[in-house]
Amino acid sequence: MIKLTEEQRAIVMAEPAHYVITAVAGSGKTTTLAYRIQHLLEQGADARRILILMFNRAAREDFSVKLQQVISNRHQSPEVRTFHAMGYRLYQRFIRDGYLPSFQNNILSEKEIHFHIWRLMRQTLDAEALRDAKRNKKEHVELCHQFFETVKSGLNSPDLVFEILELPKKFKYVLSLFDQFEVWRKQQSRISYTDMLYDPVMAIRANPALAKLVGNKMDVLLVDEYQDTNDIQHELMKLIAGDRAKITIVGDPDQTIYEFRGAKPEYIIKGFAEEFPEARNLSLSYSFRYGHKVSLLANHLITKNKNRQDLLCKSFHSNPATQVIDHRSDNDAASITTLLSSFTLSTLNQTAILVRTWSQTVGIELSLLEKQVPYHIEGKNSVFNLVEAQSIRAVIELVAGSFSMMSVEERQTKIELIFHFPHIGLPEPQLKMLAATLATYTQNWGKVLLQLIPSDLKRIQSLKLERLAKVLARLEQSARPVKQLLSVYLQETELYEGIRSLSLSHDHAEEKVASIMGIIRYISKLEGDAQGILNYLSTLQMNAEQQYQQAVRITTIHRAKGLEWGTVLVPGLNDKLMPYALRSDNLNKAELESERRLLYVAMTRAKQALHLFVPKRHQHALYKPSRFESELQIEQSLLLGGILDKKESYCELTASMKASKISLRYADAMQVELKQAEPEQANGVTKQYSEPVWFAQNVQHCVLGRGCVMGDQANSFSVEFEDHQTRVFSKETADRFFTVIE
Repeated sequence: MIKLTEEQRAIVMAEPAHYVITAVAGSGKTTTLAYRIQHLLEQGADARRILILMFNRAAREDFSVKLQQVISNRHQSPEVRTFHAMGYRLYQRFIRDGYLPSFQNNILSEKEIHFHIWRLMRQTLDAEALRDAKRNKKEHVELCHQFFETVKSGLNSPDLVFEILELPKKFKYVLSLFDQFEVWRKQQSRISYTDMLYDPVMAIRANPALAKLVGNKMDVLLVDEYQDTNDIQHELMKLIAGDRAKITIVGDPDQTIYEFRGAKPEYIIKGFAEEFPEARNLSLSYSFRYGHKVSLLANHLITKNKNRQDLLCKSFHSNPATQVIDHRSDNDAASITTLLSSFTLSTLNQTAILVRTWSQTVGIELSLLEKQVPYHIEGKNSVFNLVEAQSIRAVIELVAGSFSMMSVEERQTKIELIFHFPHIGLPEPQLKMLAATLATYTQNWGKVLLQLIPSDLKRIQSLKLERLAKVLARLEQSARPVKQLLSVYLQETELYEGIRSLSLSHDHAEEKVASIMGIIRYISKLEGDAQGILNYLSTLQMNAEQQYQQAVRITTIHRAKGLEWGTVLVPGLNDKLMPYALRSDNLNKAELESERRLLYVAMTRAKQALHLFVPKRHQHALYKPSRFESELQIEQSLLLGGILDKKESYCELTASMKASKISLRYADAMQVELKQAEPEQANGVTKQYSEPVWFAQNVQHCVLGRGCVMGDQANSFSVEFEDHQTRVFSKETADRFFTVIE
């Protein structure tokens, strides 16, 4: 057996019982759990009555390999399955016993589901609703699919889910669509991966006697990544365990970032203990991945959340002294490219850029392509495959005179792109016919379009077409700089307003708008005429199509969960992206805590170096620094973390710092003396240092008493007091009336 920490040894040697194990990021839980299984086997446990449930296939494979290494050939290996594999097995059992109908082996793919959703929408929606759906087909279909998945990840009825999601009434059709899809699915004997869990659990709820076929077969049930568990998975776990199995759940509520899939941190925080009151709590509080600076940053941030377990994440003494660099930049893409240009290929290959939203990648990709820094984007098409980029290119091609040299078919494709940029409001067949007619002309497309406007259109449709025709006439082979012409196009077509008015959700709209802004911002800085810019973009596109053996990874924080890299870059620590506030300036407590968990996950992926990109503080900055910047206590975390990295036992804070509770706890845990310097004096008055009142959790008003900050907007913030009344206050005068309660 390898040398284990006291916490790991306590888990390995624990007597059979129900356990909740909270494990911080990089805590070696896989190794610990493998040795736990080995210990149980050596104590006489029957491997056939031990079941290990993992969150996904990759985790199952990793754990199976580690378990085999630990137990070697001395014992039979217990079964390690994913939730879906377990559901599949139950499904097959219920089919054999006649409780569920059989299904075809070709599992429904997302593409297939989307195809049939759209087919049913065409059959179900009235003419006006269908026209609206056709303008935003992808978004409508994705919304329906997400609704289906949300229903099937929980135990609530579709009607209740619709109310919980607070969807607009115009989307009420998703309820009948859900029923129709289920009828079709069962008629065709098809299931999706979600149905592997949903159908067996629903069958048991409809026929409780089936629970006897499922439960009380196991002595030990171990479930990993429990913070990502949804209602269906939780129910299935209880059914399998029955009254017999001793259950161990493992996870980190601070890493709950899949709420949109139905994950609920409450299960690991309190839900499991409420259902199994005798459950005991154990923890893995030491990370073996990163150094003290990252641990201190992560602790300072995440302890602002209230819906969590109070576990201090600590770095093990042998961990690398992770370097943390706080970049002050108003252009993350340029700063990232400059940084990565100095990296060797091997270092690039161990580096990841983790973004909050996909739109952030647009400017980063273009900047990396310009400097020929190799990259690989995971989970999304490259920038040149975005419809937004193709539409902007079509506009520039019109300016450059390229349309006249195209074939009729190619010209029609380009015109259709422009007709969707933004959508001009015509039914798709009519739009295509208009584009086909316009494409037969070799010049003067704006003037011709003005003449082709049908007389029977609605007034709003005619206005949109007139506006587009006039701007195309202005742009066609214009000698003005491309930057100015794109600005004219944006203004005259009211592009952003059009996108926002037609999008299904605020998030979808802002993602599109942000992507367009990123592309136009990059193009606007290029020198030369329209044709020269097109040639340059073609060169960048060829660079984008190259495949590299060694390259920096670009992906979202959500997709980075469970992974680690030597170097991690986190751009976008501003007041709009982190926390994500594009949908609203007033985030509620749950949304804010979810955003903290995302940043926590991003930072704790790093081993050797962590780079944070924060806007500069000046009047003309596009964004302000994120509220999380002050919560991270960067200066204090780096000072104390640096002392600990050097293995020193004494740290004196500067006069501008007040020792935080986290720093005091961490220093005590690491047996370091932390001394508080005397505050600076200004004109005989002690100078106080604190974060803004509205960033705090608990505050004290000089008249109204104790309260809890509920949210903040541009110039105000709201506080709920002990009388349960919520009041709004000005940020400008907050310091006169409020003090922060630590």
